[in-house]
Amino acid sequence: MAGMRLYHRWKCPWCAAARQAIENVGAPVELVEVPYDRAERDEVERVSGQRRVPVLLDGDEVVVDSRRIVRHLYSRHGDGSFARSIAELDADIAADGEPDAPGDG
Repeated sequence: MAGMRLYHRWKCPWCAAARQAIENVGAPVELVEVPYDRAERDEVERVSGQRRVPVLLDGDEVVVDSRRIVRHLYSRHGDGSFARSIAELDADIAADGEPDAPGDG
């Protein structure tokens, strides 16, 4: 499987949550800082079909939305200690149903 890549912005709180999850599971990842202006995020759109961040590439899998990224990292790369967090994220995602609406960096 190819390595992981996170498209993010340093000052984005949703991206910070994704970076923290990466640190929590100790997964190696390439961080790709994207431009502030969404119109300049051609690579993000090519990869994910949209221009918002964070976006995680894990091999051939594309994960969009900070909650879904955290859940993916905990379930795919974490150990059993993340089970409660995964369950809480599942409930939150199911209740909302949509990717993070308010923002990105």
